[in-house]
Amino acid sequence: MAAPPLRQFSPTPGFVGDEPTPEAGQLYMTPADILELYCITVSEGQIRFAQTLINTTCNRPSLWPETYEERIDVPADRQQVILSARPVLRILKADGRYGYGRRDRRTLNMINYDYLATIAVHGSPPGYSSINIDEIDLYGATGEVWLPTGFFLVGYSEVLIQYQAGFLQIPDRVKAALIELINIVGTKGMSDRKGYLVNKIQSTYWNPGYVTDDVRNMLQPYIVTTLL
Repeated sequence: MAAPPLRQFSPTPGFVGDEPTPEAGQLYMTPADILELYCITVSEGQIRFAQTLINTTCNRPSLWPETYEERIDVPADRQQVILSARPVLRILKADGRYGYGRRDRRTLNMINYDYLATIAVHGSPPGYSSINIDEIDLYGATGEVWLPTGFFLVGYSEVLIQYQAGFLQIPDRVKAALIELINIVGTKGMSDRKGYLVNKIQSTYWNPGYVTDDVRNMLQPYIVTTLL
């Protein structure tokens, strides 16, 4: 889902986004950019194929700003969760609900109000209630989210957060991975085969794909592994 435009906000200290969000299909680098920076002539098709490999490896629709929705269990005795897609630009919506949890984790809040009484008020099974996003503290670079306490000062057991994450400018290491992928695909062709035998059905391959360890290491900070 395409993200709404970004207008005058600070996703991280010292950085202000005041320009329209790049579209999901926009190239990470244009052929002119690559020629100027790396002195390599490539086609738009080569860039798009390499970009698709990057998005697939990162398990993201795009590294440009996108809207994500994630359901997260809140650790016991904590009011902090970590979002999977980073950097987080802003939180769009948040809902929380209460759960029974383990009996040995049953506690009272600071005014000696039992959280089971809170669940009884909401009924069973517990449903989601809206969280005021203005009360949520966010550190976008790491995706850390600090939640406010819920009903009767009782912490949430589970939260459902809709947020916007991605880059307004593609990092240099992603650009380097893009160039490396274009080079690998150009060298191998549209097949990873290194040889074959005539009159026999036999093929051998260099690697299980185009994404080498070097490329994966370049993309490691942007790979989403736990998004639900």
